[in-house]
Amino acid sequence: MSKDRFPFIVSEQFETPSTTDGSGNFQFIPSNNRGTVIGIIGAAVSTVGDALQTIGAIIQLNTDINADFQDQVDDFKSDQEKDKVQKQIDDLTETVKKLERMIRNNQK
Repeated sequence: MSKDRFPFIVSEQFETPSTTDGSGNFQFIPSNNRGTVIGIIGAAVSTVGDALQTIGAIIQLNTDINADFQDQVDDFKSDQEKDKVQKQIDDLTETVKKLERMIRNNQK
């Protein structure tokens, strides 16, 4: 089987980059594709950077959620303590009023 054909369709005017040395041997000259390779590497690095950025954002979001939850818990505990202290103040105020009444009644 002969393999002297192109694996793709080209126009008749297309010339492959090649040279022949003096002996008539065919030498293939590869095209300069460094820019393409660098572009692919850059895209891969960019994709990895995007993934790291997403992971960092998720970690920060979890941290913010935990901090917000802890703030809500602290606020709730603080409110409960305030209510407890306010009840104690109200009880003491009532006791002072009762004592004042008792003193007034005893003085009469």
